[in-house]
Amino acid sequence: MARDTRERLLRTARDLVHGTSLAEVSIEDICAGAGVHRGSLYHFFPSKEALGLAVLDLNWSMVRAVLDEAFQAKVEPLARIDRSIDGFARMLGLMREKMGATPGCPLGDLTAELSTQPGPGRDRAQDVLRAWARYFADAIREAQTRGQLARTTDPAAAALRVLAYLQGLALLAKVYDDPTLVATARTAVRTLIDQTD
Repeated sequence: MARDTRERLLRTARDLVHGTSLAEVSIEDICAGAGVHRGSLYHFFPSKEALGLAVLDLNWSMVRAVLDEAFQAKVEPLARIDRSIDGFARMLGLMREKMGATPGCPLGDLTAELSTQPGPGRDRAQDVLRAWARYFADAIREAQTRGQLARTTDPAAAALRVLAYLQGLALLAKVYDDPTLVATARTAVRTLIDQTD
C-alpha cells in the first residue's frame, strides 16, 4: 500500500511537472492529483527538491530504456545513435498523445531547473546528462575502432554536441508542438559527430 502511494505521488508529480515546471507545481496540486494528504507526501519525500530528484530519476529510467533499446551491441555503432534519435522522437510523440501537447525533453527542462543552485539537484542533473552522453561517446569510440570515423574526432566532445543538439530540437518540438522535428536530426547529428576537434 505504501509503495503504491509513493508511486502515485511520483507519477502525478511527473505528469504535472511535464505540463509546466517543478517550481510552478504546488505540493497541494500533487497531493490532490494523487488523492493523498500532504503528510503522506512528506513521509516519502522530505522536500520538494527530493520529489524533483525522484521525478528526474523516473524520467531518466524512461529515457534510459529508449537508449538501451537503441544501443544494442548487435547494431552498428552509428546506427545505434540513429536508432536513439528515432526512439527519442517516438517517446516525445507518445508524450504528446498523452498530454495533448509536446512537453519537450523529460530530462532537459527538469535538469535545467534542478541545476540552478549547487547541491544535490545540480549534481544529479550532471550525472544524468553525463550518462546520456556516454551512450553516444561509446558508440563514437567503437565506430573509430572499426574505421568508420576519423581518429581526430574527440568522442566526448562529439557526444556533448549531439546531446546539446537534441536538447535544442526538443525545445523547438515543445515550442512548435511538433515532436517530428527531432526525427529529422539524423543527418545533422552525423555532421556534428564528424567534426574534427
